[in-house]
Amino acid sequence: MKDLNAKLDTIVGQGTVFDGDITIDGSARIDGKFKGKIEAKGTVVVGKSGKIEGDVVAKNAVIGGEVKGTIKVQERVEFETGARFDGEVYCKTLVVQEGVTFDGSCSMTKKEQPVKTPEK
Repeated sequence: MKDLNAKLDTIVGQGTVFDGDITIDGSARIDGKFKGKIEAKGTVVVGKSGKIEGDVVAKNAVIGGEVKGTIKVQERVEFETGARFDGEVYCKTLVVQEGVTFDGSCSMTKKEQPVKTPEK
């Protein structure tokens, strides 16, 4: 899936370790290790080398790496081939490609999941 937002505002690069919470007004890509809560008004992309332990709250999410925790998105979550997930997903649309390890639960609803607006 092509990232739904063309512009990435925040990147946690491969080899980077981030421990804490982050709020983003746009989209983010995680290729390193992230522990905590990430909230984005746009899309959160977890690259093949990315690992998240914690919560993801966003408009959309594309998971190519590993997530252990809770994903809450307003629209669509896509797990790409090779992704690993352990936790809970809340979304409107779920796409799981062949070769994904999914150990958890999914709740799909037409209601929008709340996405906290970053304070300025």
